[in-house]
Amino acid sequence: MATADVGNGAAFVAADRVDARLSLWPAPRYITEVFDGADEALAALEAVQGGLVSTGFQTLDWLTVFYEELAPSRRAMPRLVVVTESNSGEVALILPLLVQKKRRRTVARFANLGAGGYGGPILGPSLPERQRSIRRIWRSVLGAMSDIDLIRLDRMPAEIGGRPNPLLTRWGIVPSRCSGNLVTVPESVDTYLHERGKKYRKEVERCYRLWEKEGAPRFYRAETPGEAAHVYAVLEEQLTPRHGATGGKRILDEPAYRTFGERLAIDGSDAGLASLFALEANGEIVATLFGIVHEDTFTMLHLGTGETWGHLSPGRLVMIEAMKHFVARGVRRFDLGLGEHPFKHGFGVEQVPLYDLIVARDLAAVPRAIYHLLEGRLRKSARLKSAYRLLKSHFTR
Repeated sequence: MATADVGNGAAFVAADRVDARLSLWPAPRYITEVFDGADEALAALEAVQGGLVSTGFQTLDWLTVFYEELAPSRRAMPRLVVVTESNSGEVALILPLLVQKKRRRTVARFANLGAGGYGGPILGPSLPERQRSIRRIWRSVLGAMSDIDLIRLDRMPAEIGGRPNPLLTRWGIVPSRCSGNLVTVPESVDTYLHERGKKYRKEVERCYRLWEKEGAPRFYRAETPGEAAHVYAVLEEQLTPRHGATGGKRILDEPAYRTFGERLAIDGSDAGLASLFALEANGEIVATLFGIVHEDTFTMLHLGTGETWGHLSPGRLVMIEAMKHFVARGVRRFDLGLGEHPFKHGFGVEQVPLYDLIVARDLAAVPRAIYHLLEGRLRKSARLKSAYRLLKSHFTR
């Protein structure tokens, strides 16, 4: 039995597994190894750095903060599944996961817990393109995770770093309920605003005039730990009334999420992953913007605005100023995060479809997997509505 400390005095006990080094069925070309616990998982990932491709939410910097701060708060065990090509020893695929007990079922998910945007595998240099080889890799992964009852890999893009996501070829793929929102800026932000049309450009110019009229207009990136702590505290204050008014989940109210976010803002800034911005008027922070930068793309995590500054459209101003900051540094892609919102549509976003992979490994998990499959496919077909309602009534009692 394998035991891993998941914090708060709790321990996760994994069922006995045949070592993947010894059990190579059905494809001896690939070896799958499983590393449980934050220390082992992070050490294994650090050991294979080089030639890996992922979204920003599967990088070593992100996972280090996530595994150490958030995973223990939810009694979730970090798990890293590494598939290597046996002849060369090079990495083919890595899955950064969390393992939790859910209603007597052991569930494996991407390391997310609502703190990140996208899920996805980490692609290695020896990942094959042939579907037959990908099937062998996936069978090897499943064989190494015999202790898992249900696998839920959510919010995966179709491409990762310009390469096709191999998991989208597996059975159990359905469209996710949300999508990404991408803006690509051409040679300059001025050109981008011009292409948005005269009405939008005039509105932006009006907001800039109002901002300057308030006095002492200032936009800056938090560079020091002290600045990051101060701006992040303001971000929390600005998010609270907005989420409360809309009935949304105030995720930053939870101590573990606050600690995670503040550490990400400080440590992630030093590592070049996270960026935290503030927009000031007359000496007061009127808007805050927090996100991560990876592969020439800035992805927004949180946007906060002051309650009494709506006449400035401060959220739009802080985003445009951030675009200017990044375009000057060669970053031209801006992901405004998951879900639909009028604020995002105003920027002319391109929606990026995302996908979920649901696999039942145990007979008791089959109904839950079918429910999620029907839920996903309903987004594309109305013919499954009756079956979906039947299952929904069962699982939402």
